Order: sequence, then structure tokens, then C-alpha cells
Amino acid sequence: MKSYNPLDWYWIVGSDVSRAWSSAARAYVTEWDAERVTRIANEVELYDVLSKVKCAGLAPQGPFPPSELRGVLLRIDAAATGDASDPAALTAVAKSLEFTLPPLVA
Repeated sequence: MKSYNPLDWYWIVGSDVSRAWSSAARAYVTEWDAERVTRIANEVELYDVLSKVKCAGLAPQGPFPPSELRGVLLRIDAAATGDASDPAALTAVAKSLEFTLPPLVA
């Protein structure tokens, strides 16, 4: 496997193996280097991963509905997420988990 470079990497998002997100292209591609690919559950988690290395601009930008963000946070920590469902509450939960949320649908 090649050394991880978030500026030029690929992610198979969810179960769709027909395409991968390319950070270099900032888009889904149908061909990628098998030595530079990682599986990830969803675009929201990909946004968090890339934001941690100051590359959020290379991730899918959404915006994402609160229901999708809630689903991601529930998988990470259901107890912390609790009944949070509105943007402000979801943002507070994400902050407590040190998880960076992408833009939400207004």
C-alpha cells in the first residue's frame, strides 16, 4: 500500500463499489489506484476525516439533511446523540464527540 496522502486518495463510500470519491478530483470517479483506496461508511464521515487534516474542501460538500447527520452520530455514540435532531443540537453533539459536521440543509 502506498503512503496515505489525503490530497490524492480514494474512498469507496458505503456499499457502492462502482465508484470512489477522489480527493484530487473532488468528485466520484470510476477508476482508481487499488493501492490508494479506503472504505468509509458515508460522505459525512469522509468530511470529518478530511477536515481533521485540514482538507475539508476536498470532501463531498453536501449540504446534508439533519436526519442523515443524526444517523451518523447515532452510529458513533447513540447515548451522546440521544434525542438530538435539530441542527443546533446535532452540532452540539458533534462538538462533544470532536466530530466535524459538513454543511447542514437549512
